[in-house]
Amino acid sequence: MDQRSKIVWNPFTPGYFENPYDHLKICREQNPIHKVLTNSWIFFKYNDVNEILSSNKFEVSELSDFFKEKEPYIFKNSTACPYLSKGTKMWPMYLNNEEHKQTRAVMGKSLLLKGLDKALIEFADRINYEHQGKKHIDLVAYCARYIYLVLERILGVSDLGELEQIKQYSNWLARSQDVYVPRQVYQEVNSWLLWGKDIFVDSGFEKNVKHYADQSNLNYTEDDLYSISALTLMAAFETSKDNLSTALHCILQSNELIEYVLRCNQEELNILIEELFRFSSPLQYTIRVNKNPLEYDDIHIPAYTKLYLCLASANRDDTVFERPNDVLVDRNPNEHLSFGKGVHFCLGANIARQEMRNCLKPMVQFLKNYRIKNEEEIQWSKQIFMRTIESVALEARF
Repeated sequence: MDQRSKIVWNPFTPGYFENPYDHLKICREQNPIHKVLTNSWIFFKYNDVNEILSSNKFEVSELSDFFKEKEPYIFKNSTACPYLSKGTKMWPMYLNNEEHKQTRAVMGKSLLLKGLDKALIEFADRINYEHQGKKHIDLVAYCARYIYLVLERILGVSDLGELEQIKQYSNWLARSQDVYVPRQVYQEVNSWLLWGKDIFVDSGFEKNVKHYADQSNLNYTEDDLYSISALTLMAAFETSKDNLSTALHCILQSNELIEYVLRCNQEELNILIEELFRFSSPLQYTIRVNKNPLEYDDIHIPAYTKLYLCLASANRDDTVFERPNDVLVDRNPNEHLSFGKGVHFCLGANIARQEMRNCLKPMVQFLKNYRIKNEEEIQWSKQIFMRTIESVALEARF
């Protein structure tokens, strides 16, 4: 295939971070499977991405092993303690086979929380009370505060620490998974991994993980327990904050959506929430590795190639989703891929749905009294794998 005349994926295309979907649409339509980086291919169409995610013929790329290979270079001529590989060793989305099954089972049991729905309603009311009467609100900070309270509940700690530090800790861990990451960023991630080791000491979640691991005769070390706890914080905080802030930003731009959220019943709200997950796609990409050679038309992909799967593009594929760039409140069925699929389906999907089902109405009821300050440009983080709003200024209508 002659790809010289076809578009090639480039996340540094002007305007990509503000709106990646125009570029992804062109890639999906003109060059839906093509080679990027070294020994890597990228997929954009829903059917291709869905098929790979659903199949047991593919493995995940093991992040900890990648860091083991990179650490001698990353920390060359540096006194920093290389903790990247240890800190990411037990992240289940980068584990395969039995190790993945065991870790996922332990985490799944540890995330079964009683009374969470009631707590989520209380947290939403608390956030609104804390912001009552304020003339100016940063939407992202507002959402982050809510997710922070949820995290304290999930992790079983009474005081997680300063919110701003937790935000930085979570975001730096998320950046460790990105592409085109310079050595200085990895060194910063390493520093934050070392900084966070005391957060989870004696936490309810870590105790639960150890309990269920012991029941399964898994000899988790302190580093293993920390790795699982760190991943849980990052995954629960980063994607939930990003999804909630993107969803509310979208809703607040439309009086029709505001009114719909406030009047809809629970079933209608659940359908809308799935649409908001599809629309926001906070995790934009995931990676698989093919154990066997692949043939797509005249494209040959050798075995053990990294396959970059663009979830964001798949979720906007107009051959699957009518008017994909619009939020359709009654889109049903909605087979979006925001939580992945197959054996690596997101462990926190149920909690993410619970959060939205319990917070969306009270938050929209409160925030309808504010408007987005359109004269202030929305700030998007310069990240590729995670789509993150840095700030959205709101101004009171009263």
